[in-house]
This record gives sequence, C-alpha cells and structure tokens, in this order.
Amino acid sequence: ISYKALSSFDTEFDLSNQSGKVFKPANETSHVFSGLYPGSTYSFTIRASTVKGFGPPVITQFTTKISAPLMPAYDQETPLNQTDSTVTVLLKPAQSRGAPVSKYQVVVEEERPRRQRRGTAEILRCYPVPIHFQNATLLNSQYYFSAELPMSELRAPMPFSIGDNRTYSGYWNAPLLPHKSYGIYYQAVSTANGVRITRRNHKHILTRCDITL
Repeated sequence: ISYKALSSFDTEFDLSNQSGKVFKPANETSHVFSGLYPGSTYSFTIRASTVKGFGPPVITQFTTKISAPLMPAYDQETPLNQTDSTVTVLLKPAQSRGAPVSKYQVVVEEERPRRQRRGTAEILRCYPVPIHFQNATLLNSQYYFSAELPMSELRAPMPFSIGDNRTYSGYWNAPLLPHKSYGIYYQAVSTANGVRITRRNHKHILTRCDITL
C-alpha cells in the first residue's frame, strides 16, 4: 500500500514529505495510517502480489478531517495596561491544523458567584453562538462578543484593549464596569468545506486591579 498527499486546505502545509509505503502479509486485511495531516487529501494505491508478480493497482482517495487551531500558551501574563473601563492584553496568533485560521473572536463573560465543588475543574468550552453586547441582557446571556478580528490583522502578536468602546466587525467592544469581574476568552475559528472548528484559550480573570490566566 503506497500513499501520498495530494492537497490540503492548509496552504502553508508542505506536502512533499507526506508519502510512504506499507507492506502487509496476506492474512491482514486492514491497516491504520497514523501521522496524517488534518484537512488533507491523500491518494492510496493498493496492489497485491504473488510469486508471479504484482496485480493491477486499485487507487482511492480520502480526506482527513480538519482539527481545531492550536491556541498559544499564556503563562501568568500581566496586562499591558489597565484602566477603570479597559484592560489591554497581548493577543497571539493561533497555529492552523488542517485549515487556515479564518478569524479570531474576543468574548467577555461576566463573573457571577456560583457554587462549585472543591477540586472541580472548569470545562473548557467554546462560544459558537455570537451574541452582541446589546442583546446579552435581552437573551439573559452572561457572555457577549466584544470583537471579531480577521486572520490578516493578527499575523503577529499585537496588543488589544478590551472595553475600548470601538466596533470590530459589527461587535461593540463595550467599556468594562469597574465594580464587576469578568472572564475574557480568546478563540480562533477555522472553516473548510462548510465544516467549522473553534478552539479557545484559557480564561483571563479580569478585575479592576489584576489579571491572571
């Protein structure tokens, strides 16, 4: 069985080293190929052989599913700047895995007191449903999208101010209230062939005086 990569949704992926060959004994009828790149189309050629030589090949193609972008690590970083209504943090590009990152989203969630069992870890989830600040109260939502940034604007780390009262791709980055505590989430979105994959980073806990990851 020989295989090689033909194409990938990720235009920056190097296809040249994605090929190989596997020999299987006659009594084995399956094989699992590992290490294939997400979001890529591979050609597989299967040929049977006997003492007389090889028979005609059978060729088929398969496309692997795209994976969520790999988010950058944040190691207890302090904000670049902080006021009563804004917090400036450093946003870092995500690494694509099978499909280019199409956009980044900044999500603000109001931190409300809630009971939690000791030792219970927070569930790392994404926010697939965009909610504007103006609709958060109407929908009884604790979170809202404060900004959406195209991939072209975040090719390198850049500072971003949550609460700067500006609009980004239709989302109002409303000023933060000094007497409230917020969770700030940063997520990346990849889309290919109608399939959308989102992954977010860990939470920033924002208050008037400190920020921790």
